[in-house]
Amino acid sequence: MKIDLIQVTSTKGIIEGMKTSRRKDHIERIPEKVMKWGHWSVLEHCSMTVKISEISRACTHQLVRHRIGVTFTQESQRYFDPLVNPDWYIIPPRISRDNKLKQEYITARNKEAEEYRYYREKGIPKEDARFCLPNACKTTITWTFNMSSLIWFFEKRLKKDAQWEIRELAQKLYDLVLTIPDWAEFLKQWKLGTRS
Repeated sequence: MKIDLIQVTSTKGIIEGMKTSRRKDHIERIPEKVMKWGHWSVLEHCSMTVKISEISRACTHQLVRHRIGVTFTQESQRYFDPLVNPDWYIIPPRISRDNKLKQEYITARNKEAEEYRYYREKGIPKEDARFCLPNACKTTITWTFNMSSLIWFFEKRLKKDAQWEIRELAQKLYDLVLTIPDWAEFLKQWKLGTRS
């Protein structure tokens, strides 16, 4: 899994939102106050766009359930042949650790690839041939979100009971956001007092 930062806005919009809401020209310790006061709407004034590649369609099916304050654009199997790469699918770690299961899994994926190619050779368009492909197919998705929706995503997907791949995505994204100083300040305050 790979995450590339495409663009990020500053948190200036959050600061201006707080000043507008409280009718003050200056408010100190904005990240702390936003979390303390539960003033989540102002977090929607800044956004980030990332490109996530080398993840499964199973993971993106979970990701797109986070719909409020976000935009998604996913690689289309209708226009892009998902089997262009020999390494076209994800192997779940629990399967990968067992050599027998891993071999059976790879054999099953190879059969699906053969079936897909067979349909394509018979003139079936990609949009119909893709029906035989699994959720394990690797894909790429571009995701734009505001800070409020990102924190909501973290609250749901950083938990230990989250599915392994989306939890890995959440952790990598969290680590990336911590490298952006003004965004990191809000995340640190959120972790201190996690919203209800």
